[in-house]
Amino acid sequence: MMATIHDRMPVVPRPEDYQRWLSADPDPSELTRPFDDDAMTMWPITRRIMTVRNVAPEVISPIDPSANQVQQ
Repeated sequence: MMATIHDRMPVVPRPEDYQRWLSADPDPSELTRPFDDDAMTMWPITRRIMTVRNVAPEVISPIDPSANQVQQ
């Protein structure tokens, strides 16, 4: 799923792995396994998210990419 928007996947630790991920463990590399696509949801959002001045909850609201919405 992530490959459709970027070539890298951020680490998404599972709740049961939080403590180990934040610990001093010298090699938590097996915690970097891909997150289950079925547990994620993806929707189009405005490109306004790319500017730090746009700090508001609506920048992550779903948009209709086929509409002529202004992309600032």
